[in-house]
Amino acid sequence: MYAAIIFLRKIKAPIILLALMCFFSIQWPALASPDRIEVSSHNAVSEFPDGIRFSIEAHSDDIIEEVALRMRIGEQKSGVYEYFDIEPGQKVVSELFWKTNTSSKYIPPGTILEYSFEVTDLAGNKKETELFELVLYDSRFEWEEIEEAGVNVAYHGPVESRAVEILNAILKTMDFMEPVLGQTERRPIRVTMYNNVNEMLGGLPPKSSTHRRELTTEGVAFSKIGTLLVLGGGRSSEGTASHEITHILVERAAGSVYSNIPSWLNEGLAEFGNPFSSFTYEVAVDFAVHSGRFLPLTSMPAMPGDPEDVIMYYGLSRSLIEYMVMELGPTKMVKLMSRLKAGEVIDDAILSAYGISKIELENDWRRYIGAPLYEPPAEIDSLPTPVPRSSVKVFSLTPQAGSTSVESLTGNSSDGVGNSKESETNPQEVDAQLDAEDQVSPDSRSCGGVTQSVPDGSALLLAGLVFFVALKRPFLRASSKFRNTSRD
Repeated sequence: MYAAIIFLRKIKAPIILLALMCFFSIQWPALASPDRIEVSSHNAVSEFPDGIRFSIEAHSDDIIEEVALRMRIGEQKSGVYEYFDIEPGQKVVSELFWKTNTSSKYIPPGTILEYSFEVTDLAGNKKETELFELVLYDSRFEWEEIEEAGVNVAYHGPVESRAVEILNAILKTMDFMEPVLGQTERRPIRVTMYNNVNEMLGGLPPKSSTHRRELTTEGVAFSKIGTLLVLGGGRSSEGTASHEITHILVERAAGSVYSNIPSWLNEGLAEFGNPFSSFTYEVAVDFAVHSGRFLPLTSMPAMPGDPEDVIMYYGLSRSLIEYMVMELGPTKMVKLMSRLKAGEVIDDAILSAYGISKIELENDWRRYIGAPLYEPPAEIDSLPTPVPRSSVKVFSLTPQAGSTSVESLTGNSSDGVGNSKESETNPQEVDAQLDAEDQVSPDSRSCGGVTQSVPDGSALLLAGLVFFVALKRPFLRASSKFRNTSRD
């Protein structure tokens, strides 16, 4: 026993050393680490109006199997996740072209894009780059920018003074409207100013060429993105910029329910915040009051189609918003926008903010400007016209009350083979029908002056059954006799 202990002590150190050598000689799998992937180069170039070209070069100790692009467009909360088309390997060089000339992927020029790359290899290593920024300039022109208080105006050519006027008009509108809408945080707004209509057409969302040439657009706001396109060469460019920028402010005040804001409120706020209006809306309002064409403003689901009514609609909407803000107080408008943002429909939001119904609010404003009061049309609770339904009846070969009579052969039907006649008669009528059947049917066929009625199908079936039973017994006897003869 003692000798064995001495032996183990002697070999203990060599055994431990051998175990350590074996442990470190094993090639254990490497832990996943983003440092094993290197993005050696990347780039993003605006080729608007066609698209954006992204490029990347990446290396890894293992096979790179996926390269993806993450992109956020302007002020949008949701983003884009798109895969590059690559050939897997330890080195990957690839490009991705994001088209902007389609309706589904259009991005307005001047928008800031935040993007990053994500590279994954077979070992599970994943590398996510930092965020980069790209201003999606219209690549047809060389752009310059002016900026103040979070508003950037991009322009090209010797029109800096015009760009300054646009910027000042926007800042003036924001200073006036932000308290009305309850906006306390100023978020960035990007403006791209074009010099003429042809330039502007190339920057607008894709549409049919006919529609785009028939319509002269002086400004368009992309409210969710926070980008504005404006025609700087027009006489009403400052008013257009003010009007469109207010739409962006209204969208930010309303949040995700912006699309549920009624047109009269949205357009009325946009014109109320426009100090450079090119229309004399007082004239339009006066015309509506005295012409008998006063529109039922708050009950209209959308803007009218007639051009004269459109001007009247804008004027009346502006007048109503002016009454709501200046006479009833801006704090109530702030509360109205907050209730809308909380998800209330316009009728409930007006009641919450002003303590009166939507119709009462409109009529108070009408009294204020001397217009006739609005009387909503009387609601008539009309029931739908009842449509008679045929009742389901039992099919019968003989006429019965509340059943459908089916005649099996042509001779019994005046409507031809397979036709049926519904019987909705009472028992007395059934008796009359049975009596009539005892008489000569007009459809019966005669031969030699003797009337022969075509037998009913049920009678033929019964006769066949009786005949079969009658023949069954002799047939069985004959069959038995034949089998006995065969055995002999």
